[in-house]
Amino acid sequence: MAAVKADSTTEEKAAAPESKPAAESVRPKEHGHRDKRKKADVADSAYNCWFKTLRSLTANNSEYFERHKTQYSSRFSSAVCILQGHADAIQPILEGFIRIAPDFDVDESTPSNGYRSLVKVVGTCIRRIIHVQRKVVNNRDGLLFQSKHYCQELEAYASVLCQLRAIMDVAQKVLAKSKHGQLFPEEKLFPEFLFEEAESLDKECFYGRCVGFQFCSSMQPIFHTISTAMASFAEAYSDHDGQLTRALASLLNSGKYAMNPELRARTIVSMCDKADISFCKAFWNITEEGPLQHMSGFLSSSVNVNKVFHIPAMPFEMESSLEDGELVTITPPCSQTGPGPVQVRLICFENREGQPEDISSPIMDQVEEKLGTKKKVPAPKSDALIIHIHGGGFVAQSSKSHEMYLRTWAKDIDVPILSVDYSLAPAHPFPRAMEECFFAYAWALKNAHILGTTAERVCLAGDSAGGNLCVSVAMRAANYGIRVPDGVLAAYTPFLVRYTPSPSRLLCMMDPLLPMGILSRCIAAYAGLKEKKPGEDVSSSSSTTSSTPQLSTPEHNFSSARLVFDPSPTEPKRSGEGAAAPKLLFTNTSGGLCEVHTPSPSPPGGDGPVQTGIPVLTVETETAVIQGKQNTEPTVDNLKEPHFEDIALSPYEEDSGDSEWSLTDKQTEVDSPSGVSDEKSPVEGSEGMEKDRAAEDDPNRPSSLSLPSLPSLDEISMAISKMTESKPEEVVLPSEPVHSPSSISHVTRYRPSPILNNPYMSPLLADDELLKGLPPVYLVPCALDPVLDDSIMFAHRLKALGIPYRLHVVEELSHGFLNFTSICKEARQANDLCINNLLEMLGRRPRGGRVATPTRKL
Repeated sequence: MAAVKADSTTEEKAAAPESKPAAESVRPKEHGHRDKRKKADVADSAYNCWFKTLRSLTANNSEYFERHKTQYSSRFSSAVCILQGHADAIQPILEGFIRIAPDFDVDESTPSNGYRSLVKVVGTCIRRIIHVQRKVVNNRDGLLFQSKHYCQELEAYASVLCQLRAIMDVAQKVLAKSKHGQLFPEEKLFPEFLFEEAESLDKECFYGRCVGFQFCSSMQPIFHTISTAMASFAEAYSDHDGQLTRALASLLNSGKYAMNPELRARTIVSMCDKADISFCKAFWNITEEGPLQHMSGFLSSSVNVNKVFHIPAMPFEMESSLEDGELVTITPPCSQTGPGPVQVRLICFENREGQPEDISSPIMDQVEEKLGTKKKVPAPKSDALIIHIHGGGFVAQSSKSHEMYLRTWAKDIDVPILSVDYSLAPAHPFPRAMEECFFAYAWALKNAHILGTTAERVCLAGDSAGGNLCVSVAMRAANYGIRVPDGVLAAYTPFLVRYTPSPSRLLCMMDPLLPMGILSRCIAAYAGLKEKKPGEDVSSSSSTTSSTPQLSTPEHNFSSARLVFDPSPTEPKRSGEGAAAPKLLFTNTSGGLCEVHTPSPSPPGGDGPVQTGIPVLTVETETAVIQGKQNTEPTVDNLKEPHFEDIALSPYEEDSGDSEWSLTDKQTEVDSPSGVSDEKSPVEGSEGMEKDRAAEDDPNRPSSLSLPSLPSLDEISMAISKMTESKPEEVVLPSEPVHSPSSISHVTRYRPSPILNNPYMSPLLADDELLKGLPPVYLVPCALDPVLDDSIMFAHRLKALGIPYRLHVVEELSHGFLNFTSICKEARQANDLCINNLLEMLGRRPRGGRVATPTRKL
């Protein structure tokens, strides 16, 4: 059963709504080291008990299958012996990590870090092997004993334990290169060949029969479904163009991947190594297309206000929060493509005062009209506001895909929620997303009255990439001198967007949602780094380092502006898709209404008008429309980015397990009887086809090449007899960790890129003065998440600076658990934890008074 582990300090202070969180600090006890050693001994004894049980079951099964010669007896004997060999090799490493893991905890009340996570993963693998072996012992004498099934299960876990042994070995090297208490080693002290060694580990065993084995049992069907969908979508993405054809092809291909775990694993691993960022965008945006986009309306709470609109790209002034009280000018986001509107979504459980009447639900209005009921009076303004920033690796998704849990938040917390749909990478790399989120945050503070709130308390909340942007926005608000939020909620957030290993980041070798190939490409896309060939320099986009231009404010009273929402039932497209912008009404000096138009920026190298950023005023119409930029986001049909190499995925055949793909210039040569490589790159393949066509037209072409040699009748009969023989397939289990040459080398290519050290991209690298301006930070990482160490080390920084924080580590759930709240009980418990944190930030009493914290027993 999954667990949500909360610190006791939070539970004690949860009952006091007015109390503000204080920095988590634990005084060292007199016998602190002795207590840590005692807890480590208890954990060590538990794992020793598991290894002892495993040895007993292994000896029992090995002896049984040595005496009873059956069809699968040799494979059973080999599997259990190899399993025991890997277990004996990994046990001393596990014991060492148990001893040193407490040194990396933030405090004694929250024992969590990457080394503990690796220990948990190995322990889960050992327990699952014990479970399978016990089933073999109990059922091996029965007539209905599924020999093939249990044999394949043991062989799969033998491969998993073998690769876990290699991952633990890499973690030992990370530990040797790290300073005391630091989970991330210094990059200049960590040799590049160790990066390559970790990257080249074979990962197929983690995506087949054992996919997601480290998570709670209720998550297993979810990961089997996601991995099957990913494999089938990868094949459809390479073979077809168009949303409909890809969807149909994915549905047709899903059956073979569901029935063949080994084929599914090969497809996923090759896809992660070879596919470009456009595939990630297409796959992650599935929930926003077709029937899936309406799932949130059926599986989550209904709300009365759910409207998308655009914030106009116009500068405005705000009062400074500093003692001088000067006005601060907030300029629209300008990097890369010039000023443009920002798309946001307003979600509210009920219509409140100040919100325009036409933003209420059109469906509810039609029902009330047919029933003849009187329209309800808007509720009073809320005293609080939540500004949400969605995740998606900086490259995909929007508020629509996160609407499922946002509706629950809006109902349970009962405050308006403004979710920001920032521009996505790689079309809009850093710092565009951060600029848009900061602009939306400042605009919400300035115009809280039209959002149905007085904004007495405001908090920022985000998951994954959104949590990173929330912290960056809070730091920039403090740096600008404007009001900082009352709190920041960051769920499973990467605070170090850089190619640096850590014990938890080694979990991306087996993570179903964040494989290493996808994670590295998201980092490259957000940083604006181009895919390069060996020997070339990596440089970020020039626009990412350009300074933000200051826009001249027109001589007009912007405080008299009133936002008018478009009452059309169709939602406008997100920012950058040429969507219709909202209407603004301005009162001119004569008391009439004037129209404001912002010229659209001309494309680079185009003949369009020069972007000035100064609105043009006319007094001819009664309503005004802010015309935004026309930067089109790539669609699913056209997601190939110029920054990345265009490599098409090749379909797999069920029995071809030796095919490999590569992005490198030099293809791996495969030995053949003729001594020539049988595999060709896409370019070599096309040239070879042209040569073959030319050879066919050549009159001097040898006749021996005209027809292939046919097998004789004897050869055909022998082949048929071999096919009909009922012999089990031979499986060679690895006795040592397996390394496969990886086709990607993002780690060694992008390490020297200076853009990755920007503190607003990686808040963990920010200096103390920048971090001191942060409000209380609530961190909700996952114990088995590759980015766990980011939250642990960020909590260390906050604790050292005396910044109030909370750290709740969620057990046995994966990255992105908020998106599974409707189908997973444990995810709903973790979502309740996030809701209680938000309530505490907003000065309200958490639901139930205390946070439920079930724990998993060893």
